[in-house]
Amino acid sequence: MFEKMFKRPYYIKRHLSAPLLEERLKYIQHWAELGRSKQTIQTIAQYLLRIVEFLPLETQALITIKQVEEAANNWGKYQYNHPQKRAPFSKCGKERFTWYAINWLKKINRLECLPGEDIPVLNKIFERRIALQRHATAPLLKERLMYLQYWAENGAVNNSLRKIAQYLLVIMDYLNFYHLRVVSIREIEKAADCWAKNEKIKKRKNAYSKIARARFMNDALGWLNMLGCLEKKPTRRIPFDELFKQYVTYMRVEQGLSESTIKSRTLQLQGFLIEINKKCKAFNKITLLLIDDVLNKKYKVDGYSRRSIQSYASVIRSFLRYAETQSWCQKSLADSIKTPRVYRHESLPYSPSWKDVKEVLARSKTDRQTDVRDYAILMLLAVYGLRCSEIKHLCLEDLDWKNELLHLRRAKSLKPQTFPLSEPIGNAILDYLKQVRPNNCKLREVFISRRAPYRPLSNPSIYQIVSRKLKPIAPYIKHSGPHALRHACATHLINEGLSLKEISDHLGHQGLETTRIYAKVDLTNLRKVAEFGVGDLL
Repeated sequence: MFEKMFKRPYYIKRHLSAPLLEERLKYIQHWAELGRSKQTIQTIAQYLLRIVEFLPLETQALITIKQVEEAANNWGKYQYNHPQKRAPFSKCGKERFTWYAINWLKKINRLECLPGEDIPVLNKIFERRIALQRHATAPLLKERLMYLQYWAENGAVNNSLRKIAQYLLVIMDYLNFYHLRVVSIREIEKAADCWAKNEKIKKRKNAYSKIARARFMNDALGWLNMLGCLEKKPTRRIPFDELFKQYVTYMRVEQGLSESTIKSRTLQLQGFLIEINKKCKAFNKITLLLIDDVLNKKYKVDGYSRRSIQSYASVIRSFLRYAETQSWCQKSLADSIKTPRVYRHESLPYSPSWKDVKEVLARSKTDRQTDVRDYAILMLLAVYGLRCSEIKHLCLEDLDWKNELLHLRRAKSLKPQTFPLSEPIGNAILDYLKQVRPNNCKLREVFISRRAPYRPLSNPSIYQIVSRKLKPIAPYIKHSGPHALRHACATHLINEGLSLKEISDHLGHQGLETTRIYAKVDLTNLRKVAEFGVGDLL
């Protein structure tokens, strides 16, 4: 092979007599098979000759990265009086020497393990030796790997992992976070602003990058919170704390309420106790007049509706009844609380017209991945009248593709219900599962977040999906969340002439009284009655 590359016998003899001839020939042959030009092959052969000359390869000991770098520096300074060498140090020669040395020595198993090569996460996301070495030798390696592993297990792709790893180094630099310590939110915000203003970043178009700041804040808060190094905000002290905690335990253990119900009630109760504490420091001294003042403030100042005041008073009344049994307050205080009268069916359900619903669905049917997911959710809400929580808890096992059935458990009654899976809805869900939902996700819920870490969609997320699509088309409705589509479904079924019993079964109502309210918004048939000719009766 050397006879084909070089004409002068002197060069041929040097290459043939140098150490590790067989290994060098195999490496040269490898590049020749890849289709490299004759000139490139000659350059590779020359560099291999310099590598065996400048590195101690006579022994069987492994070569270290430090030895390679020292040899590369020596080669960069070698022959500085050569007529073709324009500078006393050849940076290009050093880089080529380093690259070929590492690449060849790895192939012949004569190079020590590179920093980071024994770390699967780093070795997976970084290909360049310099980048791998920089991340492997930086401080807090164990802590950074823990955060990267968390994202990897939650489905983050290599490009996302690479950006996260790079931002962790930036976070350490800007926060001077080279050892574990507590960091405040204010300190993180200040560092994020400095990073966003950095003018040395070449790819930025603006003097202040909002995206860079958001990424810095997101990764800094997530990583430091995982490490327990994020300064916690002082929790607001709840007045009458011991009484409050005892009542929460009572709701959880003795009443057996769900966590969502307990959370809702405790938020309202905390506000009540704070207002009471402003007027009375001893709980056993509270009076009905103080409670009425709190309720009036909710109505006149905070703008609560009568129905909201009634719900709020119900939570207070339940708490005071328990307080009476524990002798925390005077007797009969709970029964003395008066709330505004709320008339049954005094208001109509707010819902968009069926024409608006069809327009929402038509606009959502695009090839964008987010729209593919949202279209399937909107179809389930509009056609089956599902509740937000029923969409949230819908699992892959609930879809019976063989028999074309949809199984679900109703949110309020917890009763199972089965729907025939219509072809348009089935196709919408299939498109989402095939095109959008990641295959490596272990979650069983059907609808999950678009980005890692993957998690089931929350109630606020589903609300935003519907509201973002519905508000521009139907700005006249008071509420534009998922329940608006459930109301639209019920009203449409009424207008189509279905009986209340059929609609009640379709919506999963426990009684006809709940469904009867939709008869009040049956505008189509009401207009028919209004237009009915009475003839000679009058």
